[in-house]
Amino acid sequence: MCEVAQNLPWVPGKKCQRRVKIVRSSIAAPPLGPRPQNRQFRIFGFNVVNARQPARQKIPADNGSSVSATDCGLRLELGLLGAFELKRVDGQLLRLPKKAQALLAYLALQKGRAIPREQLATLLWGNSATEQARQSLRQCLAALRNVVGAEASEWIVADTASVRLAPTELLVIDVAAFEVACQSKTVADMQRASALHRDELLTGLQIPIEPFNDWLSLERQRLLSLRLELLQRLAAAKAEARDMEGAIGAARHVTALDPLREEGHRLLMRLLASSGNRSAALKQHERCVQILRDELGIAPEAETARLAEAIRAGRSLAPEPSELPASRPADKQEAAPIPPTAPTGPPLPDKPSIVVLPFVNLTGDASQDYFVDGLVEDITVALGRESWLFVIASPSAFAFKDRSADPRDVAAKLGVRYVLRGSVRRDGNRVRIVVQLTDAATGAHIWSHRFEDEADNVFAMNDRLMTQAAAMIAPALRSVEIERAQRKPTSSLTAFDLYLQALPLFRKSLADNRQALRLLDKAVSIDPSYSTALGFAARCYQFQKLMGWVSPKDPMLKEGVRLAHVAADLGKNDSEALWMAGLAMAQLAGEIDYGQALVDRSLSLNPNSANAWSSSCLTRSYVGDVDQAIEHFHRSRRLNPLDQTHHFHWNMVGHAYFIAGRYEEAHAAADKTLRANPLYPQGLRLKVATCGLLGRVEEARTYLQQLLATHPDCNLAWIRDFWEPLMQRTPGALAKYVEGCRLAGLPEASRTPV
Repeated sequence: MCEVAQNLPWVPGKKCQRRVKIVRSSIAAPPLGPRPQNRQFRIFGFNVVNARQPARQKIPADNGSSVSATDCGLRLELGLLGAFELKRVDGQLLRLPKKAQALLAYLALQKGRAIPREQLATLLWGNSATEQARQSLRQCLAALRNVVGAEASEWIVADTASVRLAPTELLVIDVAAFEVACQSKTVADMQRASALHRDELLTGLQIPIEPFNDWLSLERQRLLSLRLELLQRLAAAKAEARDMEGAIGAARHVTALDPLREEGHRLLMRLLASSGNRSAALKQHERCVQILRDELGIAPEAETARLAEAIRAGRSLAPEPSELPASRPADKQEAAPIPPTAPTGPPLPDKPSIVVLPFVNLTGDASQDYFVDGLVEDITVALGRESWLFVIASPSAFAFKDRSADPRDVAAKLGVRYVLRGSVRRDGNRVRIVVQLTDAATGAHIWSHRFEDEADNVFAMNDRLMTQAAAMIAPALRSVEIERAQRKPTSSLTAFDLYLQALPLFRKSLADNRQALRLLDKAVSIDPSYSTALGFAARCYQFQKLMGWVSPKDPMLKEGVRLAHVAADLGKNDSEALWMAGLAMAQLAGEIDYGQALVDRSLSLNPNSANAWSSSCLTRSYVGDVDQAIEHFHRSRRLNPLDQTHHFHWNMVGHAYFIAGRYEEAHAAADKTLRANPLYPQGLRLKVATCGLLGRVEEARTYLQQLLATHPDCNLAWIRDFWEPLMQRTPGALAKYVEGCRLAGLPEASRTPV
């Protein structure tokens, strides 16, 4: 009944296999033949023959049950790589409002993960009040269901807390098909993947909300990187198969998509020369020289110049490692480093390292050098606030000003892995900045971006551009480093690699938390002065207490206090270590003033740290400075509106409201906490306490059952043991918290033994 070709990026499930016939497509695919009783469709590179049946006819399934014929076809295609398209398999387009398009696209790229409603409301209606944003989300979901019809109930799964797209055969998403096909080594699948990427993600969709645009920009860059890597592999594979025309076409596509990517220009030059067209190869070199001069104000790398000279001399050309098909396999093994031409300098540090070279002033006005140099200085300072980065100071970087140097030579002399270059150009009342990030160890181009702004107030513009650039460069570097750490063999893991591996573990369970501590212990054994790892280890102990995994008076928690002291002593200029140590000192030892001082120091070092601002919300609420605590909560939200751990932050501000005696607002914050994470113990405790004080007995009983199911050891004695050190400055709040829990029905018990 069903014919399915081998090596497809996806294979329909059993029900669809009974009714759908799929055959591989190609440029000159033979016709399927006349079948008047059937209808033929194209779905993301495959021919689909969908037999017509009456709308709700039942057909026998293999297990003897009946299956609706309308459930057997692939019902909808969602095209996101290019302009948004949602259509049925017969080509009928479905129209959606812009916000509904954005919502559906965001959910589609989450791979089935449930997204808290609070996060979605912030993403698309962040400029609205909270309740208005949630109402807008409800209306948007209703509009989506109304357009899609009954099929939506199969894959739009929404409850009071979250929304997700369930994996289904009724919705085929081009991004998912593209990502799967990108992993293939066959030319046919690589061609199909390339064809799927019609244009950049959601071309033309404009939503004037900053959180959505930040997410969209990062996703576009991620997918573009996948596409460029795919095209380079495709060009190399076609060249190996002696399809030089196809190889050259793929390489031209690389240079068109990212003109600043020198390795793309070199690939095209080699292919043109290898096909016997040396003059075209040399013209491509001239184009590369012109583009780099115009956009970045720099000369090509030495490798590019050597290649051009070899082509002129007619010498044989050895391919670069990145141009060999085997160098970019599906498992993404790391390319071998390319040795610099200059003598090596200092060894690479144990953490990611970068130099921001002086940008080239292309304004045509030498008097603007001060602005260009000031921008480079500010970007350097902003990156330097990221404690996980090693950043070369500006004076050393400015030693390379007005010099045309290969980034690999610069990196070797300074002992760094990454090099950021850029240029500044002025066009009328607009200023444009182009930046390019290079991995000097491999010579690979990682990332480039253009920033534009109105040249209204020079200082305000400088601040905006610096903030935008630093906000995009740091995540791009972290993403590359995490991927690199995951590919490393265990025997060569650095302290930083071990730290990265511990990050996702500490909040999952007590067993995972302890595994994170073991990883951090290994990291510190490699580097005893690694203050960030020490601070994070203290945070692991703080989290054990917070989640109720151990008694508030467990003697093992003293180790967390010790680690916090060591982290603070060693990390006096480490903003990450300081806020984690400060939070641990306050919550584990009740040293609130010292903890607050550490958090304040962290903020002075890096005022763009969302985690430090949220930590300050907690520590300031403990001393009764509630207005400042609430303000710092909002600062944190503004800096990181799409944080995946919304429940932590809403719980923090909820306790600030509680300490201020604003129980209705604390109750509302507890609701938001539990909508994001229904099983979060701290949120359940706050909910129970506020329900008791507000006289909501039935509601209190429901949440008390959930609390005791999640945290069986919770009782009034546990509440006192946990909160007494934290509410020592606000004893009235402690009495109210205990009273609320007692009114809600939380049992009394003997105090936790010391």
